[in-house]
Amino acid sequence: MLYDQKLLFTPGPLTTSASVKQAMMKDIGTRDTAFNDLVQSIRGKLLTLGQTDAYTHSVVLLQGSGTYGVESVLSSTIAPTGKVLILENGAYGKRMAEICEKAHIPFEKKSFSMIRSLPLDEIEEDICKHDITHVAFVHCETTAGVMNDLEGIMNIINKHKKISIVDAMSSFGGFPIPIKALDIDYLITSSNKCLHGVPGVALIFAKKETIGSCKGICRSLSLDLYEQYRYMEEQNGAFRFTSPTQVLAALETAIDELIHTGGIEKRHQTYAGLQKSIQKEMEALGFQTLVKLKEQSVIITTYVIPEHFDFCDFYEYMKAHGFLLYSGKLPSYDAFRIGNIGEITQEDVNAMLACAASYVKEWSACR
Repeated sequence: MLYDQKLLFTPGPLTTSASVKQAMMKDIGTRDTAFNDLVQSIRGKLLTLGQTDAYTHSVVLLQGSGTYGVESVLSSTIAPTGKVLILENGAYGKRMAEICEKAHIPFEKKSFSMIRSLPLDEIEEDICKHDITHVAFVHCETTAGVMNDLEGIMNIINKHKKISIVDAMSSFGGFPIPIKALDIDYLITSSNKCLHGVPGVALIFAKKETIGSCKGICRSLSLDLYEQYRYMEEQNGAFRFTSPTQVLAALETAIDELIHTGGIEKRHQTYAGLQKSIQKEMEALGFQTLVKLKEQSVIITTYVIPEHFDFCDFYEYMKAHGFLLYSGKLPSYDAFRIGNIGEITQEDVNAMLACAASYVKEWSACR
């Protein structure tokens, strides 16, 4: 069966619901009180989803992709006298280092295997260094689909009284994160990942006690997190510069759908079920997974490309039948990825797997 609209088996942007799409069909005045009410509603709901409150944390919304949010935090919170340790086990940790290098932010990068979780027994010796003031890492590294131990890493960071910067781009909304209990200083996510919205706004949870001391640090005007935080707090959720109005309307609808369908824990269970069914069938078709089961995320899985298998042809075949996989090879690994977040059902997954099985059957017959 061909789909009128392709289903995105990617880690985001992703397939959105009809109601999320419909929410963007209305024009909104960016300086109108109704829009400010919308922003404040979103911020409040996000605090609840993040298991924190307005006493300790603020949710700062920033126009742009998730990377804009990461760059905003790095460039706005690390003073010239500070230094951030970047724990890197994939492309997004590397991107943090690129941001710091470009903005002349003092940093140290510690690199680990992209197909393994960050090793708790090795990172403490770097975190405890006297010149390190901040520690940054990615919770769910979608480069290979690795899940890092958020609680374990946060325990070490807090033990040594460092400021934490958590890239939760591909985990928030699909994995329960108790921000207040873990005492996270900064957590960054995006509207178009596990929250099931569309691209266009970064979402930054900032601990008020920490962000309050960051005035004047930022190397950028538009990415100044402190000024964005101050303005939103003082102006009832208003943006300093032009806001992504339709994106935010879609985001509130997506958040409401998340809440009404059982919340984050329920979504996590849904993801886990979809991922398990995909992995089981792909392995039956002869595709080996790259990441160990205990370190595997529930949102995306990496599969090794079999010898003599033409992935480009496979990708185009799947695309022609309505399914977009996550193309692009990993450094040092001949592999591809299949995501399972967004508005997709078990029925959609079954149809995708049946299509993959048909291709593999034809390929095997021609070998």
